Amino acid sequence: MKNWILNIIAVLFFQFGFSQSNGIEDYDSIVSYEIKKKETLFNISKKFKINIEDIFLFNPELRGQKLKKNSIINIPLKRIKKNIYLDSGINKKTIDENKFLNQITKNKNPKKNNINLALLAPLKIDEIEYDSINQTKEFLKKINLTTISIDFYNGMKMAIDEESNQDIKINLDVFDTKNRIDVIKMLKEKIDFNNYDFVIGPLITRNFNFFNSNNIKTKVVSPLITSNVELRANTIITTAPDSLKRKFVYKIIDEMIELKNDQCVLIISDQENEKTKNELLMKFPNAEKIDLSDENLFVDPKITDSLMYANKENWVFLETKRSNIISSVSSLLNSQINEERKIKLISSVSVENFDNPNISYEKLGNLNFIYPSNSFPSQSEALNVFKLNFLNQFGSYPNRISIKAYDLIKDLLERFIYYRNYNGFDIDYESNLLNNKYNYKETDQQGLRNQSFYIVKHKELEVIDLTNK
Repeated sequence: MKNWILNIIAVLFFQFGFSQSNGIEDYDSIVSYEIKKKETLFNISKKFKINIEDIFLFNPELRGQKLKKNSIINIPLKRIKKNIYLDSGINKKTIDENKFLNQITKNKNPKKNNINLALLAPLKIDEIEYDSINQTKEFLKKINLTTISIDFYNGMKMAIDEESNQDIKINLDVFDTKNRIDVIKMLKEKIDFNNYDFVIGPLITRNFNFFNSNNIKTKVVSPLITSNVELRANTIITTAPDSLKRKFVYKIIDEMIELKNDQCVLIISDQENEKTKNELLMKFPNAEKIDLSDENLFVDPKITDSLMYANKENWVFLETKRSNIISSVSSLLNSQINEERKIKLISSVSVENFDNPNISYEKLGNLNFIYPSNSFPSQSEALNVFKLNFLNQFGSYPNRISIKAYDLIKDLLERFIYYRNYNGFDIDYESNLLNNKYNYKETDQQGLRNQSFYIVKHKELEVIDLTNK
């Protein structure tokens, strides 16, 4: 699959993401920005790398006025050829670099200045109607295998661009699997994938397992899937095991029990999480239960109201991955909090759906919600800069998959670049990037698996990582 096809798609995204030019020279686009507490025009101009006069040009009403918290202003983005980088990941800004470097032995392959990557993704390019811009636009608006693949590619490309320099050349070849086993078989027959340092994907479980057979010796990375992946010596799984995350949550629960042991416990669970419900019942044999079936996912507020007590802490365990249940239950429980009735919401199920635009941070904070996650809902300065760089390059803000791809590939490359081989995966080191962190260990079976994760706690409007406590 040639990279130029992806470039065409990137251009289409760019065109659809930006509005028509306003004719003012040197500006790419205008974004709306909400003023934070104690921010000044000077702070904002430095944050966006523009002059204060640039801000006045698009906000003339600001001249002679004080900035008001939560008010919205227009920020012009200048066209830039080089990304604005704020260090993240393995660098002196976020870690003690010497601690990491001291663990690194002399490069055993100092002449290896090229890193070769392959991405196998179900782009399904042949299904896109290039003759009709409107049809293409509508197709790319929907979440499907093509858009997921493009989102991942865009984040991956951002990481590669950052890590490429005069000393290191990073080559990327992209192959369209079309989500078909016969295409993957054909690719394996025609391409010697052992010439690559890393193969990223395929993105679908059955395709990944078919591709990663005995004749593939290079490192093969499963970037988005974990369940039912067949482990081999060359396999890299990028998310921590659910059992490890659940164990950490149970440890937190045990500590909570030591502090307060007269709580009322309610367990709401769906059929997919019967196991975790039973494990919780071992800790709380007298807990009330609401079992959800595929036919009935509705939680009756009258039932939850009758099962919770006043003048007691009510611990509600929500064991599901379904975002619609998460949204409805968190709203329901919020409505049932009062001065006499305190409610804590906890989940031992690892899921990204709690970081969902339909789920209010305020409501989760009211419930002091605790849950395990592969990613952290951060809004750091580094993430804001990345979003602006991404917008500048692709015409839209990155979603969770693009950020995941950026973090994952940046970590892989930095470990490999330091050694110029795979030794960077053998050390006990945790990298913290935008929304994800990585620390690889050999599994009990075969291959490497990330052991890092987050236990997220919402407290009012604050979000805390309890693994740091």
